[in-house]
Order: sequence, then structure tokens, then C-alpha cells
Amino acid sequence: MNEVTGRVLADRISKVLNYLKEQKITQYEIEQRINYTSLSKAKNFDRYPQVIIEKMSRQELLLRLLEEFGLRYDEATDHIFPGGELKPITTSQEVLYYIMYYYAFARETVGKAVIRIINKKRVIIDYRLEEHWEGTYEVVENYTFINAVKAGDSTPVKKLICLFSGTKKYGRPILLGTYSTVKRDGFPAAGRILLEKVEQEDDIHEKLNNETDPRIVSYLTNKVFVSKTYTPNSLDDLSSDHRIIQKYAGRYVLFYPNRNHEFTRAELTIEINSRSTMDIGGLNYAGHTKLLDPHTLQIRLQEGHSFTEASQSSLTIFFNTRKNTMHEFYNCAGISNELEGYPASFACFMIRLSDLDNLSEKQVNNFLEDKRNLIYIAN
Repeated sequence: MNEVTGRVLADRISKVLNYLKEQKITQYEIEQRINYTSLSKAKNFDRYPQVIIEKMSRQELLLRLLEEFGLRYDEATDHIFPGGELKPITTSQEVLYYIMYYYAFARETVGKAVIRIINKKRVIIDYRLEEHWEGTYEVVENYTFINAVKAGDSTPVKKLICLFSGTKKYGRPILLGTYSTVKRDGFPAAGRILLEKVEQEDDIHEKLNNETDPRIVSYLTNKVFVSKTYTPNSLDDLSSDHRIIQKYAGRYVLFYPNRNHEFTRAELTIEINSRSTMDIGGLNYAGHTKLLDPHTLQIRLQEGHSFTEASQSSLTIFFNTRKNTMHEFYNCAGISNELEGYPASFACFMIRLSDLDNLSEKQVNNFLEDKRNLIYIAN
């Protein structure tokens, strides 16, 4: 490239930036990749005519941009084209390698990709399915953010990865977080993600081809949320699940068997916002109600008021909304992790508290006695 005036170089820099903008690459992302924060000055010769800006001439900056983004400038036509070679990663650059694990539920397996973090700023992600992504790497307080764009598509697809890095900002052996993107079929998706550091580039191939550690598989399996691709006009257009749950919201009495195969009672409340609480055996449980199908509610409860995976005592009730022919009882099935006082799995029955008040003690006892032979217990 022949020496030209600063004004002409500023114009060419502006053309490169406009070209990259059309590819959905922001000026901020460009500055992050080339570690240069004065692009606005470099492209504005009238206000900033100085030869050197941020320790770089406009000639050097233009070459840097073309090399970094694999572009070519044609002086004859004064246009920017793809076709140059991407700037290679030199030994002077600091590169961190990670294997990224995620759950690909369409294939029902844990997928892998290679992440390269260059100079703590630029990120390159290569999937095994011939997908190439490029983006930026940023640490804010205790969190790491990766913004990446899928290369090669006419309509760019973006991905945001959020990771907790803690007080050590760079180089942790394992990072946990979430991703948010659009899947190949066009559905917005988000899920868990795990990054495992690879010390040497030569070890990447071995990691990719080895079986995924079962602890990683367990951590990621089925931890994906996919949104539907439609825009409701109102909240009434949302799923009808909430209407069915609302129909069965209220206070119930649950009859469940103890270890002597005798029925004991507990109080259960299902709220219209899907929250559920239960007082059983002197313990308090809290959780959520989920619609499994038009006639089955799943009530998942954990001991205490926090619904977390760390809770030790859990209880799941499968609520069949078809009523018994006798009285107003509902058939249910329960699963617990061996709570004190009742077995791991069992048949049980529920009735609204208001309906129970209308029955005599004898009617209730007769019903339960009739159902004793239906109890299934697995210790």
C-alpha cells in the first residue's frame, strides 16, 4: 500500500469501520480486538489531523484492521472486500484455552467447543459442527462476559456467555455460567455451561475426542430452556398451564401411609402463582406446582422455605385431577427421599379442605379403608 495523505487514510479507515458495521461488528468490539480506543479520532481527520494517535499512525492502523478482520482494500475501486488472511496468533500473544461443555438436547448429549481467549480481550469459539464464532471477553467485578457473533451467516447470530469468575479474574481451571443465543432452528435458547481449562493447545484434540466426564454430563443434562417463536398480543395468549393450575389452587388435606400402613394426614396449599406449601409430620415444605399433562399436576417440595438443590429433604406429589367416583377425593402418588415417618414411594389421596368439612369421620374412614389395598410402598 503506497503512502497516502492522512485525510485519505482516515477515509479508508472509515470505510473499513462501515464495512464491519454492516457485518454487525460494533466499533466497541473492534477496539477491543485490536486493543485500540481512538477509532473515532483516527477516522476524523478534520478534528484530529495529528500523524500519531494512540502510538499508531493511520497507515499502521489501517493495516492492523485489514489483517485482524481478514479484509482486503482495493485501491482501484476504493472498496473493502473479504479475502485477506486472518491475523495469526503469534507467540507474543497471551492465549488461554478452554473446552466449553453444553447440553445439546436435540442430540441428547453434551456438546463441546474450543474457546481461545486472546490477550484477555478477544475470543474465538470453534464448535465441532463447523461453527466459528468471534467476539469479546470482558471481566466486570466477579463476573466474566463473552459476547460472540457467528461468522459466515448472512444474518449474524449472537451469543452471550455469563460466567462467575470470583476474585481471580483470569485462568481459573473451571468456570460455571449460562449462555443465551438462538438455536439453529431459530428458537431462542438459554442454558447452563461449563468451561474447563486446557493447559496446552496440543491437549485440545484429546479432550474433544475423549468421553465427557460423567460429573459434567450430570451437571448439564436437561439444563436448557427454549422459548417459543411467537409474540403474544396479551398475557391471555400465553400457555394455558396457569389456568389449569389456578383451577386447582386452594387448601387440601393429603392422606398418606406411614410405616405401619396407616393413613396420616398433612395439609397442602396450592397457590395461583404455582407456589406450594405443605405441613407434614411437623416439617414445613415449600416448592412449585407444574402441569405435566391436562390431568396431572406435579408438586415438588423441599424442606424449608428455599427451593434449592442443596435441600436435603424432598417430596414430590403427582396429583391426578380426575376425582374418585366415591366422595371428592383425588388419587395421587408420592415420592420422597426417605423422610422420617413414611416410605420412599407411596399411594396417597387428596381432598379439598372445604369438601372434607362436608364429610363425616365415618365416611372418610370408610373411604381410606377401601383404598388400603391400593397402597404401593417401596422402602
